[in-house]
Amino acid sequence: MTAEGDFATYLASGGFGTAGTDIFVNTLPATPDNCISVTGYAGMAPERTHDTSGNARPSVQVRVRNTSAGTARTKIGQIFDYLDGISNTTLTGHFYLSIAALQSPESMGTDENGRHEWVCNFSTIQRR
Repeated sequence: MTAEGDFATYLASGGFGTAGTDIFVNTLPATPDNCISVTGYAGMAPERTHDTSGNARPSVQVRVRNTSAGTARTKIGQIFDYLDGISNTTLTGHFYLSIAALQSPESMGTDENGRHEWVCNFSTIQRR
C-alpha cells in the first residue's frame, strides 16, 4: 500500500469517514459533497544512513471538502492534530519514523459548486 493509502486507512480507523465512501485515495470525485481526499505526491529523495535500503520520504496531501465552511475548517484541524507528530508507528504494515505537517491547514476557497476546501500537506519518513 502507498503512503496515501496508509493515511486513508488510518483516517478511517480514527473515525473521520469510510474509505471508498467519503475518504478517497488519489482522487476527488464530484460526489459526495462532504468528503476527504488523500493524495500522494513527490517527496524528498530517500534518506540514506549506514544501511543500503534507506528510508522513503513520500509526501501526502489531505483535502477536506464540505458544504459548511466551519465544518471543513474544523475537520482539517482535527486531521492536522491526528497526523502531525506521529513517530515510530506502523500504519497498514508500513513503519513510519516520522509524519510531520509541512504547514498549517490552508483554505483553497470554494469549488465550482460552492463547497469549501481545506488542505494540509505532510512529509513522511517511511522505512523501506
